[in-house]
Amino acid sequence: MKTLNSIFAALLIPILFTTVGYAKVDKGYLTMDYAIKTYVEAVTMGKVKGVEEILDNNVKFTLAQGNKVINYNKMELINSLKISENINQNCRTDYSIIEKGDAQTIVKVKMDYENFSKINYVTISNTDQGWKITNVSSVYK
Repeated sequence: MKTLNSIFAALLIPILFTTVGYAKVDKGYLTMDYAIKTYVEAVTMGKVKGVEEILDNNVKFTLAQGNKVINYNKMELINSLKISENINQNCRTDYSIIEKGDAQTIVKVKMDYENFSKINYVTISNTDQGWKITNVSSVYK
């Protein structure tokens, strides 16, 4: 009987550790829709709550200004958004999904101001922690 209990315990322990390991990551709320809406609200209305969690640690931001391309990392973007926290942009904003896949989606976010437009091409990837923004490329027209 002791042998049977030992075998049962030996089989049960790896299952418990595996289950506990997966339970630690709650990616249920980090959906693609949540990531898109949180990003759009952050850049257009200054609602920065939740923006850190939708950005991948290795996220890359590029901004084309004339003939130059300026690169930003996660912390630089977050600091920039915090400066404009709770400030509504004076623009009309629309977004559309350009390409949708199980692992990655590309979204076009267009911000129309009175005299120009800013277009953000946002890449969202399905990571181990849920859907996260991995790349944003911005252009002005």
